[in-house]
This record gives sequence, structure tokens and C-alpha cells, in this order.
Amino acid sequence: MGALAEPLEDHLNRQLERSRDFFWNRVRWELVESKLPAGPFDLVDVGAGPGFLGDFLAARRPDARYGFVEPIEGLEEGLVERFGAAANRREGDYRGAAVLTMLDVLEHIEDDRGFLADLARKSDPGTVLLLTVPAMPSLWSNWDVLLGHHRRYTKASLASAAELSGFEIVERSYLFPELIPLGWWRRLRERAGAADAGDDAEFPDLPDPLNETLYQVASASRAMRRLWPAGTSLFAVLRRS
Repeated sequence: MGALAEPLEDHLNRQLERSRDFFWNRVRWELVESKLPAGPFDLVDVGAGPGFLGDFLAARRPDARYGFVEPIEGLEEGLVERFGAAANRREGDYRGAAVLTMLDVLEHIEDDRGFLADLARKSDPGTVLLLTVPAMPSLWSNWDVLLGHHRRYTKASLASAAELSGFEIVERSYLFPELIPLGWWRRLRERAGAADAGDDAEFPDLPDPLNETLYQVASASRAMRRLWPAGTSLFAVLRRS
């Protein structure tokens, strides 16, 4: 990630302070939870950021053994403090883990196919990889630039990257179709040259009633995700061949 590591680290640390209950995060974590195996299992969170998923699992799935990989040193130190040095899988050996997660990480990696191929080589056959990525290249904006994204995905482009890397596709579905108008509005404001357009990559502070309403709407659209032809995010379940 190079020079983008510092602004990305700042963004993720601000999420730790402000966005733990943000509706978008909650819907994403609950979708991941629905795909986890029954009983005890090992999970490695690749690109764990501030460790939200570890907190969520501790509360909802205490039988899961949480491990993490985080390349940004400051974030890694915080994760070690919270989850212990034994949870740090920085050497990149994922064998023994039934589940890997990459939640809005792959778009930050320039060589996504090479990264996925390396992930496949270091994991066991049958390992499940749960992915979320930003979707719809037509929604590309300065928000993506500020966060250090290299791309937004379609179902086809994600499948191409995964299948050439040693994974088979189990599910691909779009999330958050209700947020597409917001993405277009952001693009239109940038094109119109609005002075404050595209200069902030932070999640907004929402009043609790609005945040809860958006959570309910997004939860309903998540349940029907296989019906949507588009959405601002893409969720995929992959399996190591």
C-alpha cells in the first residue's frame, strides 16, 4: 500500500472510535456470520484493520478462534494488544483455518490475482474465503482515491481474479443496492465541481434513529441479495480448490 498506508491507517482508526455500530458494518458482519461453520473453528482475518470482526466474533461466536493478518504496523500493534501475539498470523500460513475473511481489502491490492493465488497456496483445500469489495466501476469517485482503492469490481471481474488464482466461486451477490443513488449523487457533485465534493472519506455520523432505519432497510436487501443486478458492494463466498 506504500504511501497510502498512513491515511488508510488514520481512516481505520477513526472507524474504531466512531463506526462500530454503523449500519453498513453491522450488515456486513452479520452476513459473514451466516456463512460460518457450526462448532469451534479457526478463522483468519486477512487485512484485519482495527479488528472489528474479532470483536464481533467474541460477542456472537466465542467458539471461533480468531487470527489476523494486518500489514500496517500501527494497526498490527493494536491488534496484538487486544487479541494476543498468538493470534497474529503475519507469516501468512493459513493452514488449519477453516475460514479466511477479506472484508474490503482486495481493492487496496494492486495485483489482486497474485495476492489471491498466494492466499490459495498457503491455505488448505476446502478452505472458505469470505470477501467483500466495492462494486460498480461506474461509481468510481475521489472517495475511492482517498481510500487507496485500485478498482471497483463487477461479478465478472471478481470471478476472473478468483478462478485464475485457485478458488472456485460458491456465491457472488451485490449488497446495498439502496445506496446506489448516494454513489451517483457523489459522482454528480464531483463533476459539478462542488467545493466540498469528494474531499472526505469518512463514514457520516448518523442520528441513532436514522442509523437503525438504514440497518433495517439494508438487512432486508441483504436477505434478497441474489435478486439484485447491482449494488455498491459485492459479497463472494470462494472455496479453495
